[in-house]
Amino acid sequence: MNKKVYLLVLFMLLTVLTSRLSAQQLPLYSQYMFNTLEINPAYAGFKQSMQFTSVFRKQFNGIKTAPQTAMISGDMPIGETRLGIGLKIVDDRISVIQNLGAQISMSYRIEGDNSNLSFGLQAGALNNKTDFSQLNITNAGDPVFAQNLNAMAANFGTGVYFNTDKFYAGLSSPNLVRTHLRKTDVALSEYMVKQDMHLYLNAGYLITVNDNFVLKPSFLLRGVKGIPLNYDINANLFFREIMSGGISYRSHSALVGLLDFRLLPTLRLGYAYDYNLGRLSNFSKATHEVILRFHIPFDKDELMPSYMF
Repeated sequence: MNKKVYLLVLFMLLTVLTSRLSAQQLPLYSQYMFNTLEINPAYAGFKQSMQFTSVFRKQFNGIKTAPQTAMISGDMPIGETRLGIGLKIVDDRISVIQNLGAQISMSYRIEGDNSNLSFGLQAGALNNKTDFSQLNITNAGDPVFAQNLNAMAANFGTGVYFNTDKFYAGLSSPNLVRTHLRKTDVALSEYMVKQDMHLYLNAGYLITVNDNFVLKPSFLLRGVKGIPLNYDINANLFFREIMSGGISYRSHSALVGLLDFRLLPTLRLGYAYDYNLGRLSNFSKATHEVILRFHIPFDKDELMPSYMF
């Protein structure tokens, strides 16, 4: 990597570490390396194809009210311009709470001799619903649980994404605005849920082992106000375009195994198994995540390999 690349990575890392980083509130994904648009709007239109991605994640298998997330997204470049566009819809649930959101992304790419630098913006809305009728309330007269909650909020995000033929790095915040997801009447104004700004820093590198195998190590840092930084460290080994296998470690919480298969030249299926290492490991060992990726290339002669960023 040249001097400019090192300076860019150093700048992004310092930006995250010097920022004030409440609990993780946005959906968590193990196969983030195949789902970059979810964390960074600057990725929209990166590949010269129309891409569609769907993800279903069920955390802490065996716990009835554990989190589960369903996501569908699509993105593509806009003609011969340097612009890209993307759309994602996310349904994130835990216990009696459902967050349903939709966001549209737009990116602008600056092309260098052997690199690209993209800037992205996104805007959308989030609907938060809480159904207290599903709870067993000990004190039936408690005013906090007297009525179900249903609130809408707008949000905005931004990101930057840099890549060469072998290296990529991204810095993003999918939700810049501190959103008040729900708020009751004045008498209960202290009972509100706020979604704080999240920061993501991710990077990866391609290592060509031989004609058949490519190794792709990567990492993802997540930061949100009120808790320490948490991270994923990952390595995937790709066998041609047929399949890949990998392993990840998520700080203090999970060891993850990953598999990815080519079903058709334009269709891939991925699976992640999270073995829980945290406090819930006594109750649930497993989290399952399935991802399906489909793309329509604009030029079959320039089809980008699946391991490319």
